[in-house]
Amino acid sequence: MKLLNADWCKGAQELAPSIAMGRLRSESSARLITGTYLEAWWRCLKFSKEFTQSCRTGIFTSKESFNTFRLFGPLENISFHEWWITKGHLYFSESITTLQVKLYGKCSERKTFALAVDALQDVSSNLAGREFEFWLNQIALLNQGRGLLSEAPLSWPIFKSRISLPAMSQLLSLLEIHDQVIRNAPETKLWQIGEQLRINSQAIPKSGDCASDIADKHKAMGQTISSYLKKGSNLVHNASIGFFPQFSNQ
Repeated sequence: MKLLNADWCKGAQELAPSIAMGRLRSESSARLITGTYLEAWWRCLKFSKEFTQSCRTGIFTSKESFNTFRLFGPLENISFHEWWITKGHLYFSESITTLQVKLYGKCSERKTFALAVDALQDVSSNLAGREFEFWLNQIALLNQGRGLLSEAPLSWPIFKSRISLPAMSQLLSLLEIHDQVIRNAPETKLWQIGEQLRINSQAIPKSGDCASDIADKHKAMGQTISSYLKKGSNLVHNASIGFFPQFSNQ
């Protein structure tokens, strides 16, 4: 089962008249994209050197990676907000509808879908019907494959993964910080980064710890950071070749 964020519902409902008239502006819809899986997907691609290189050369390793490029375009020297205004809204704003999906799930025994929505009273039945069909198609796409957002990109407002947004955001932030630290101070140890960010509180030395305890905690912190960096790198790599969100290797 998946639930739609309450803030999203409120924001989209405020824009319902513009949506219904087909006059939704990228500037007014920009606030709805922050803190979504779409933003996390964008951050993965922005960080990916592989994706950046493919955008520069026009050489892509697979059909999926090229399709990702077609969706996002080149991301160098552009912020998430700027990308939405100039490129992202052209495709992804189709998912901002007056009909608000509250809950959906798959009934495996009967091979059917359960779907709960909020519909505004002043929206025409024709528009509501089209939007309902749109969401039903997106949910079907998610359930036909592995449940990846890359398999149904327009499902981003209702998408939820076992890889939570907070966990994904932490991994991406760690990758960005690590990259910056290593470029500026290549001798920095992983445990030093971990202690600075307080990633694993149990692996932070306390006053009174003996030398062996400190060494053990440094080792534990280094292993924690190493594990997080590996997961984050896998997430970024998979996004760059057209599979998001996914930790495991293809």
